Amino acid sequence: MDRRRLALLEALKLGARERGELRLYRRGKLPGMFAQRTRANAEIANQAIADELVEVTRVETIGKVSIEWVRVTPKGLAHLVESESPIRALEDLKEALAANQRGLPIWASELNARIQAEVEAIRQRLDHLATRVDQALARLESKQASATPVSWESQMLAYLEQRERVGLGPRCPLADVFVALKESNAAFSLKDFHAGLKQMQADQRIALLPSSGPDDTPGPEYALLNGAAIYYYAARAAR
Repeated sequence: MDRRRLALLEALKLGARERGELRLYRRGKLPGMFAQRTRANAEIANQAIADELVEVTRVETIGKVSIEWVRVTPKGLAHLVESESPIRALEDLKEALAANQRGLPIWASELNARIQAEVEAIRQRLDHLATRVDQALARLESKQASATPVSWESQMLAYLEQRERVGLGPRCPLADVFVALKESNAAFSLKDFHAGLKQMQADQRIALLPSSGPDDTPGPEYALLNGAAIYYYAARAAR
């Protein structure tokens, strides 16, 4: 993974953790999506805004300095979650292996016979590993292609697992879950969402969680009222 892509993912992860809006660049001890306003960070930030992964919510002027406030869009959150999918990781590994295989002949031809034999053994191991990666990719792609359409319960559990894998923690705001599910089903309603959440909780497939205080109520319009409890978050059920 190149440095620009890694920097973008780290910025999106920080923005997703913060919820709401935050500064585009850190100012003193005050947090920002990017540590400092360097040329490289500015290029990455501008591209992220152009790609609608990040949106500018307001611009604050202090003296001659303009401070941009931003937040991660649903598209940006989806990009972050998808970045850690197993197929993407295997494809990155396959590219790295291919680069190593192409580079071997450049220097191997200059070595003596003994070392060339060792190089050939390395090449064979790389070929074997590349074959296993191809097979793993084929199995994953075949499984995705042949599987019947999954229920949104399965989509939700996969989404929660992906968020946790990229470092966003086990708790996920119900607002984020609903937006992610609605991306693949325009007719998906909030009523259906809440009914499904109650059933999944009853089946011990997920845990529904309340807020931790008055400043921890993301997306109140998506919150679930169940008896005397109000839930703002969901998490995968304890294993």
